[in-house]
Amino acid sequence: MWMLFVGDLRRSWLEYLLGALAVAFVVAAVVTQRAVSSSAEESVHDLAHRLGRNMLVVPNGTDLAAFYDQRFGREALPDTFPDTLRASSLAQHIRSIEARLYGTMGTNAGDIIVVGQDLAWPMLGDVAPAVLGVRAARALGVGPGATFSLRGQAFTVLQVADAPPDGLDSAVFMPLAAAQRVLGRPGELSALRLGGCWCRIDVATLASNVEKLLPGVRAVTVAGMIKAQTGSVETMQRYSALLQLTGGAVIALIIGALAASQARRRAREVGLLVAVGARPRALAAMFTAHAAAWGAVGGALGWLAAVPLTNQVAASLLGSPLVPPPGLLVPAVGLAALVSAAAALVPFARATTLDPTIVLRES
Repeated sequence: MWMLFVGDLRRSWLEYLLGALAVAFVVAAVVTQRAVSSSAEESVHDLAHRLGRNMLVVPNGTDLAAFYDQRFGREALPDTFPDTLRASSLAQHIRSIEARLYGTMGTNAGDIIVVGQDLAWPMLGDVAPAVLGVRAARALGVGPGATFSLRGQAFTVLQVADAPPDGLDSAVFMPLAAAQRVLGRPGELSALRLGGCWCRIDVATLASNVEKLLPGVRAVTVAGMIKAQTGSVETMQRYSALLQLTGGAVIALIIGALAASQARRRAREVGLLVAVGARPRALAAMFTAHAAAWGAVGGALGWLAAVPLTNQVAASLLGSPLVPPPGLLVPAVGLAALVSAAAALVPFARATTLDPTIVLRES
């Protein structure tokens, strides 16, 4: 029976290959969609972790997707806004206000991110303090205690942080005034981070009041952002389930049609095998194993095709490349093989139960 199995694969390899490629096309689409959907879901959790109990205030024109992908534009807020908030009735609800300015600079070893923070930095005279991410330190070729210069401003490295704030590994953190000088943006801010428990006021109401007080801003909260992002993720998940069902149906139709065609064309061969003593169940199992092999090969090829496809789709939709999680490989191959086997079982089982004398006479 095994020799018959191998011989059949050799004779019909082109037909099997075409079936596997058709399955691969469907699997690639399903895996790509699933990978992008999973990445979007993870980004929501990451966003919640990064914002925590804070409120982010940014200019209206800020592209939040680019902002969280560490691609900072020139949109700006006046650096007088923190004082405006402190002098307002909203100050009673806000525990902390941190003003930040973001920008990107090129170096010989690649781009670095400049982050100005309105914090209690130590005074070092004409030399400004700085904290560097590991990649930024590598790009500038400096370590703790070293001195370097950016556009005429001297800095001393206080620390090279293994875990810099917000994961900005390629950033140079410095006093806000120093960042404004280095980036050539006097009097400007990129964002405000407001901290508080929001116990005595609804967070959505506070965000609305902040937007009314500070013209041209957008107040982003965890609740609001997650609500919007979760809606998008749920929509993607609904489409994911629909696409998976559709993909399974398409695979079943493709393999079922090929199996039915083969069963009709090989009716005489099946009749001869049954006539000489082959067990119908064993024959049906062999042909079903063929179909499972088509499906498994197609699933593996589909996962491989999904790697560049997912990269391209994610770059377009999410702004950054992405690869399918390795954990999707086994389910893709297994489900494709299972659906293919189930689709082929009916036509081949029917072919092996036909009366061999009738089949041989008709042939």
